[in-house]
Amino acid sequence: MKVTDVTVQKNNKHRVSVFVDNEYAFSLDETDAVALKIKPGRELSQSELERCRMESCFTKALAKAFDMLSRKPYSRKELSEKLSKSGYDEAIVFEVAEELESLGYINDADYAALFLEHCLSKMWGKKKIRFEMKQKGLADEIIAEAIGSLDDENTEDEMTDMILARYRGEDMTDMKTKARITRYFASRGFDFALIDKAIRKAIEVTGNE
Repeated sequence: MKVTDVTVQKNNKHRVSVFVDNEYAFSLDETDAVALKIKPGRELSQSELERCRMESCFTKALAKAFDMLSRKPYSRKELSEKLSKSGYDEAIVFEVAEELESLGYINDADYAALFLEHCLSKMWGKKKIRFEMKQKGLADEIIAEAIGSLDDENTEDEMTDMILARYRGEDMTDMKTKARITRYFASRGFDFALIDKAIRKAIEVTGNE
């Protein structure tokens, strides 16, 4: 098999299309083409052709991953799943994830810390936070470290403050309102008994205002 042409791509001047035996075979970054000594007249074995195609897929997947990360942070699992859904095979996805992790572009511990801030802004309890972090593929030890700085349980006063921040001005003695408050905080991982005590305390606070 012979490389018959190497042309610069119209939409990316830093990438070239490579033709083997007069048919398009793969594309490469310009620097990779130079490193692999890809030029017209070069004879390629089947294994060399496969290597070039793997390198082509790797650089495309890596570029896509960089584009994704420029928009928002991802855990390793989330990024890998996105790349897999884009059609890249398991080996390429693994290599890209390894490369990004070694360069520090993905770091599950850092991601967990950022995600924790998001969870707290949504007033989620520890159970909800732990569940959501698990869904994102974070390891148990990373989750434990991330939420280790939180109190084992929210105090009654903290729970009361959250209820007042959201529901002050509503009649919390009304059963439907009380049920709505309970559902809201229970869905965010807070204990039912704690919610009930905090609602009672919130009623006392608003009644004394």
